[in-house]
Amino acid sequence: MRKIVSRSLKILIVLSSFGGVLLSLVFARYDGYSHWSRRLLYFTAQSNLWIGFNSLALLFRPQNLRLYRQKFVFTVAITITGIVYCALLGPFSDKSFHPWSFPNLLTHIAAPLFSILDFFLDDRPFTIDRKGVLSAALPPLVYFSIASVLYFLSVDFGRGVPYPYFFMHYRSPVGLFGFSREFPFFIGSFYWFALFTFITLALAALYARLKEKRREAGTRRK
Repeated sequence: MRKIVSRSLKILIVLSSFGGVLLSLVFARYDGYSHWSRRLLYFTAQSNLWIGFNSLALLFRPQNLRLYRQKFVFTVAITITGIVYCALLGPFSDKSFHPWSFPNLLTHIAAPLFSILDFFLDDRPFTIDRKGVLSAALPPLVYFSIASVLYFLSVDFGRGVPYPYFFMHYRSPVGLFGFSREFPFFIGSFYWFALFTFITLALAALYARLKEKRREAGTRRK
């Protein structure tokens, strides 16, 4: 029964992540983007595609440990997508962005929830060491690095600005290290990056610990 549930969750991950990204591309103009391809520049689309392709691969290669280690990294990434959107971006975004549209619900809520459930319900035993925990920070760090290069090249992310999220606007009223009372630029980009890095590593460590406890419990039952 557990294997059936895990397989069903992987199918739901594939449907919600790929379906959400596809719908977001179809409705890109409706959401105010100059071209559908610009939505692929966002961490949301990329993290959904990562977990979607990983889950699809695991449906056909369920014994591949490398895919499970990648799944850990991508599960943390899609969790960050959900947390940042639900706590920060969705509630305070412009209504023209249609923050709670069906595509956004799929990519920011459904895909993260299904991914988290599948990660903990899947009983495939594997160990996540300190190196594995640190590797979970790579996707957001690589994304921030590439997006920063595009920012300084003045690449339009589809809504007339050279940054994907307000906390990556380095020429905002607070810049990198400043503080202000102007919404939403309360703190500089550096502090946002530090906060997101901390949250990512804390989540990775928590997931690794919970997975280890589950593995130990399974070993004792045997």
